[in-house]
Amino acid sequence: MAMFLKPSYETVESSFWRKPKLISVKMEDRVKNKTIRAMHVHDDRVEIVLVRSGHGLNTVDGRLYAVSAGDILIYNAGVVHDEHTDTQDGMDIIWCIATNIQIGRQPDNILIPQGCTPVLHAADCFPEAESLMIMLMSAEKEEIRYHLLCALLLLLRGEAIRRGDTAMDKNTQLSHEIQQYIDAHYLEDICLEDIAEHVGKNASYLSRVFHRTVGYSPIQYAIRRRIGQAQSWLLMTDKTVTEIAFLVGYNSVGNFHAAFLKTVGMTPQKYRELWADHPKT
Repeated sequence: MAMFLKPSYETVESSFWRKPKLISVKMEDRVKNKTIRAMHVHDDRVEIVLVRSGHGLNTVDGRLYAVSAGDILIYNAGVVHDEHTDTQDGMDIIWCIATNIQIGRQPDNILIPQGCTPVLHAADCFPEAESLMIMLMSAEKEEIRYHLLCALLLLLRGEAIRRGDTAMDKNTQLSHEIQQYIDAHYLEDICLEDIAEHVGKNASYLSRVFHRTVGYSPIQYAIRRRIGQAQSWLLMTDKTVTEIAFLVGYNSVGNFHAAFLKTVGMTPQKYRELWADHPKT
């Protein structure tokens, strides 16, 4: 099979080495989308978010992005991301989740190549992407959904490639190294001194650099990783709140409740009830 070059010259058959599968596509309004989704990651899927109105802040793979109407976000599998909409206005979005994606010899569920921006600001392809998502929501036949999904994936991949690679400066590289360490140890009892020792930098210096790049201090990031993982288990499992509290590293259910409430704006139980009809994301 031919390797992917440009979407305008590639057929669906030569671009995808397996048949992509749609997991879910759905609209969310401003009211429901005010809920914070803290740092989390999926290893088995690609997520696409179209911002139709409103604005917010999203941290994707260790970089902070201000997003607003007309932007498109693409989360490859394995990429840690955090979604924080404006608490007054929220955002109207359409999001799509797909799996079984393999393009050329890339790893599974990687839609955009490494180095390409995951946030397409004021995307030229936004109207086409929005139309494809709306058609996906109403399409009843599996074959039609398949071709619409392929068209959407190739459209967005092509736009990301067209925009080119985004080079990392020295501070971004340091922040990425800090992020990787926290991602590997956030369920443990880590402190700023542990991180400083690992990266070989002064604690106050690395904290300033990380906050400037990511939007949170290293310890805040670790807390949001814990809460994000807790949200995933609340949505995807029947584990009790107490079980989840200890699984994400809290030795007190009260401390877990306080951290969850401060981060998400509601209790763990209320969050679970709010998203009871939500697809497993």
